[in-house]
Amino acid sequence: RVTARSFALPDPGDGSRRPAASHSTFRRSGAIEQSLSGRKEGAKERLLREFGGTAVTEAAVGLGLEWLARNQLENGLWSLTGPYRDGSPGENEAAASAMALLAFQGAGHTHHGDPGDPFTRVVGKGWSAVRKRIEPDGVFPTETSLSFNHQLYTHALGTIALCELYGMTRDQRYGRLAKQAVKYCVAAQSPQGGWRYRPRGDSDMSVTGWVIMALQSARMAGLTVPQKTLAGATAFLEAAATQGRRRYSYQPGVVATPSMTAEALLCRQYFGWQHDDPRLIDGANYLLSQLPDWNSRDVYYWYYATQVCHHMGGKPWQKWNRVMRQLLPAKQIATSGRERGSWDPDGDAWGPHGGRLFVTCLSVYMLEVYYRHLPIYQSELLR
Repeated sequence: RVTARSFALPDPGDGSRRPAASHSTFRRSGAIEQSLSGRKEGAKERLLREFGGTAVTEAAVGLGLEWLARNQLENGLWSLTGPYRDGSPGENEAAASAMALLAFQGAGHTHHGDPGDPFTRVVGKGWSAVRKRIEPDGVFPTETSLSFNHQLYTHALGTIALCELYGMTRDQRYGRLAKQAVKYCVAAQSPQGGWRYRPRGDSDMSVTGWVIMALQSARMAGLTVPQKTLAGATAFLEAAATQGRRRYSYQPGVVATPSMTAEALLCRQYFGWQHDDPRLIDGANYLLSQLPDWNSRDVYYWYYATQVCHHMGGKPWQKWNRVMRQLLPAKQIATSGRERGSWDPDGDAWGPHGGRLFVTCLSVYMLEVYYRHLPIYQSELLR
């Protein structure tokens, strides 16, 4: 059965809370490797009920996946620029394909699924095309016509998708590629401990967060990530922290923002901060003071904050989820037409950069959150 504790966020100054450790203690791999198990049939339905998903949120996920399936290219990949409206100004089929495949995998669809399920064929065709493009050293290629800042974003997204696929299927063809992709992430780490646009260059919180998610996905799949790499990433989180490690900036020395704070807090959760850590409690309260609002759209921030609040559970998650699960389905294009199932990028902070596919994929991920990853702070979820 599914069991859940009810967590609440006390005042950060609550003296009943024990002092938090001054460093991260990386979570044991045994628990991490269960993180993808909620996507299985049966478990998925129970987790939906337990954590506040509804028939409406699931219908929105289904519509989003149908839109992605309709927009798969003949070659099996996806595009950032089209064939839909309001695409990104620059093409990156590798990144677009990784994002689309993550949406399908988040709902439990792989190439090993039911042969009669059309999404099984979509995912199989997609991975067959992506696999041919991955370089021998595990690197996901980026179109040379794009800005130089796409390289490690693309590789991180591809590594997340690849590690998830291996973790869900144990298909050794993808396992070998996943190991190579993780090895490249490790080799690309900056001397500062994070990652940015080019391997071994400088660091920023945005790229670093995506790479940390890739490394966490590797651990979910049972792959080894060097402790030295994780310690280096923690050192960069420390450098980007402000206000007593309660807020985070894009790079050390600049102003903290909600999106970078949400991204860093998720990394802190991955790296072992305890649920009652006052810094995490204060940070989560900060996110809850800036709930999703369609008049100030930012799916990047919402995506990370959704995960942080889901892992916190209890009242924080209830407060965030009440808004998120109503707003996103209500704003999805649900009427007939070519763009049915997508979200309009117009008005979103990242819409002009990522376009319709980017905004749609992150919206789908948020609505899959109930079962996408098991909540970190609950040790017994499925029996």
